[in-house]
Amino acid sequence: MILVAGGDSMIWGSDLNDCHHGGLGGHSHAVYPALLAKESNMKYVCAAYPGNSNDAIARMTMLACDGLKDQDKFALVTWTFTSRFEFMFNYNTNTITSPWSSLNGNEPNNQTRIFSQQFFRHVGTKYEYQIYNTLRSIILLQTYFKEKKIPYMFTLTDNTAVSGYDDHMDSNLKILWEMIDWSQWFFFPKAEEDWLTTVPRGFYQWAIENKYSMGHTSHPLEQAHQDAVKLIKEKFDELVKKNY
Repeated sequence: MILVAGGDSMIWGSDLNDCHHGGLGGHSHAVYPALLAKESNMKYVCAAYPGNSNDAIARMTMLACDGLKDQDKFALVTWTFTSRFEFMFNYNTNTITSPWSSLNGNEPNNQTRIFSQQFFRHVGTKYEYQIYNTLRSIILLQTYFKEKKIPYMFTLTDNTAVSGYDDHMDSNLKILWEMIDWSQWFFFPKAEEDWLTTVPRGFYQWAIENKYSMGHTSHPLEQAHQDAVKLIKEKFDELVKKNY
């Protein structure tokens, strides 16, 4: 069986010792999805990339899974920050994913910077739209997995997209929220201290608030990934066993 991991730099493995030259030498095998694959005697395919938006995570995970036709696979997807958006440009954006590019409002690329500045000025900083865009990506990938009968598990880097449900939620968001199959999710445990995150967390929140060591570009290092495996494994094993 093959474990396909979708995500951003946290899952690519930026700052980890085996992710050389800032990641240009390839992805890490010390991140928690790769460690889970190794423990479960699975092959490992990384569909993550640094800077990915949730749109990009959905798109690239589908591409990776589609390239593994007729092979047993399990997908583990870690959703990222909601303030990123992916676009397909009419020109080469000089990125490894060109013409697709994920934007966060702070682009070094001159070609995309002006567009990004205008997008975030008029649209991209709207909280409700950020959440709406992420929920659409989640539902798109959930639908793909169910249609293709690919077993999967979802978790997150940051819990912003899924921590705002209440009776006063915007009706546009609530429609999407209620379409999500929450039985396929793992959340990192909440903090007990009231000055920290007291609802279920994402990997990055959990690592930061538990004071794990961070790399020079603020990514959790090896120990956080190793300890994350201990937390995730029960749910992971449950979903793998359920489907195989």
